[in-house]
Amino acid sequence: MDKQLLKDLKKQLEDRREAVISQLKSIGQQEISESGAEINFNANFPDYGDSIEDSAVEVADYAKNLSVERELEKELRDIEKAFQKIKDGSYGICSHCGRPIEIERLKIRPESGSCVSCKTAITRGK
Repeated sequence: MDKQLLKDLKKQLEDRREAVISQLKSIGQQEISESGAEINFNANFPDYGDSIEDSAVEVADYAKNLSVERELEKELRDIEKAFQKIKDGSYGICSHCGRPIEIERLKIRPESGSCVSCKTAITRGK
């Protein structure tokens, strides 16, 4: 992979990390582990009022926020793994088969850790 492409993909990863963290902060509070290595967010429970209808909406919105939180945290972990792979020189290599990940895939989803073939096989196996 050429240096300019790697630089561009790293910039995409940095921008995406900022956006994901911003989205997570909009629905919850950030917690940092004792080691400082792991970032975790906890969705806030909304408070719309005291009526039964308000409570039902609060629970529904909280459940939605928990789901969004889980997905965003997964994406953030994938981004952090990509940064680690850039650092150790293994970025762009499929973690399953060891072959290079397609450049077009990395341009679309720079945090990808697997090639299209392996990802397709994993997804079908679920």
